[in-house]
Amino acid sequence: MTHAALALQQAVYQTLVDDDDLTILLGGANVHDDVPRQDKPPYIVFAEATHSDWSTGTEKGLEHSLAVEIWSRERGRKQVLDIAEAVQDTLASLPQLLDSHHLVNFTHEFTEVTRDEETGYFVAKANFRAVTEPLPVIPQ
Repeated sequence: MTHAALALQQAVYQTLVDDDDLTILLGGANVHDDVPRQDKPPYIVFAEATHSDWSTGTEKGLEHSLAVEIWSRERGRKQVLDIAEAVQDTLASLPQLLDSHHLVNFTHEFTEVTRDEETGYFVAKANFRAVTEPLPVIPQ
């Protein structure tokens, strides 16, 4: 069985790269777990994630806090905010069935925009909360 965190990340990744409008904003399917050194923004990269027990008396579950960073090299915040909004809209259609898990809920918590001191690029960090439960194992 795939770990719920990996199943969730895979679903988020696939949903983002499959969205045509987001791909246009990014200039390609520029969604990464680790950004290749030669890539220049705009792109999305998976950032920190935490996973906590969210089991009940009858169901096992995990609560996930995950973030994606949206990087822009344009002056001002417009591009990074446009992409962040598209990410939120796109992830609203995240599938409920993940690999070996069920997505109970998925919500946007907040987005924070800063400027990276080293590059001068604007970065939006979009934070999401999810709860997953394993799919029941059906005896054969």
